[in-house]
Amino acid sequence: MFILALMIIVLIILAIIFNNPTTIEIKNTNSNNLQKYISKKYIMTQTELQFFRELKKITDELDLLIFPQVNLERIIQVKDNNTSDRNRIKSRSIDYTIVNNRNCKIIACIELDDYTHYRKKAMTTDEFKNSIFNQTGIPLIRIKVNNNYKFEELKEKLDNYSKQASIA
Repeated sequence: MFILALMIIVLIILAIIFNNPTTIEIKNTNSNNLQKYISKKYIMTQTELQFFRELKKITDELDLLIFPQVNLERIIQVKDNNTSDRNRIKSRSIDYTIVNNRNCKIIACIELDDYTHYRKKAMTTDEFKNSIFNQTGIPLIRIKVNNNYKFEELKEKLDNYSKQASIA
């Protein structure tokens, strides 16, 4: 008799859990909101991809890794976790983050500056990024988009930054 009563109680509890109307309502609300999202076709522009391929040759040779399109909040921390300061970096990203292959220590970041960086708003954002990278001590390399990149110079810079990072 005791076992029968216990089984009935368990069945009632399970029925309540699985038939909870609040849970069903939340699921329906979320699925309706998902209609607002669509997939982007590419993670990088063709210019960024072409540069990435050449940069990868350098990083492979130097035993470094590239992380493209990294959100600033992943590489820069707000000391006091202040919401307004976090919001300033939350929706911004950096084109390429170069890290040590062994421990993922940040070596440097690279921004490709195309024609959009000459707009007033972009210039303000670039100024902010320059300042915050300077403040945090992360080297920021700015490269103007063109047809003839100086990859040998870039390789030397990354090699030097990598050596400095391994000392620190």
